[in-house]
Amino acid sequence: MTKEELQNQLNELIQGTIDGITIEKKDFMTFREIWINHEEKESIIGEALHNGNIIYRYRSK
Repeated sequence: MTKEELQNQLNELIQGTIDGITIEKKDFMTFREIWINHEEKESIIGEALHNGNIIYRYRSK
């Protein structure tokens, strides 16, 4: 997945358009860069799945 696609999915997650984002192991470092610099990062919670995948959900404050 491209950085732009990941950014768009993160925006949709925060807006409530989608309930979660599943990030595959191969895309983790790209997503992490976006997440770590995001102002809402404390509300974006990751849950580890099998095979190195992670699902992120948004929890509003």
